[in-house]
Amino acid sequence: VIYAITDLVARIAHSEVAVMVNFSDDEASSIEAGSGTASLTGVTEIVVPTADASAGAIVLVTIAEIAVILTVLAAAVSLVPVIRDIAAGTPFTPRAARAFVAFEWVVAIGWIVYFVTMVLGSNWISADIGIADGVGPGVTVVRAFFVLGVVGGAELLRRCFRSGREAQEELEGLV
Repeated sequence: VIYAITDLVARIAHSEVAVMVNFSDDEASSIEAGSGTASLTGVTEIVVPTADASAGAIVLVTIAEIAVILTVLAAAVSLVPVIRDIAAGTPFTPRAARAFVAFEWVVAIGWIVYFVTMVLGSNWISADIGIADGVGPGVTVVRAFFVLGVVGGAELLRRCFRSGREAQEELEGLV
């Protein structure tokens, strides 16, 4: 989170915006870079001066970067009740299960905002700098599956905590 905030502030201070683009079809593309050309393939981060990009595209990419920061912070805060319950020795409380649900929603909504704004922003910026024909958005399937794995893992933990609470209630009077 600190790196993302530092990176965002540094890019704003230097009047730059960074986007991930995917040079599709495994073709090498070239882009003018100072005294020569640079060859680009696959998923590549491009740093573009804000003077070369539309204001709307810059706003979309900035929203995407802020969405990642806020999502990570909100997800961490949403798991505080789980950590407190585990530390208190009562991990299977309804509050912990609700915290996992909140975590799932925070991550899902935050990453949807990120994916939508980053795809739109990176496509817009690639059109602004004239490379739109050879690139796709840098939001890859691997990133999408990673987020699905995080949300799925949280749901699995929530179900485990719910089953643990039910088992704890059944065994309450036996010990």
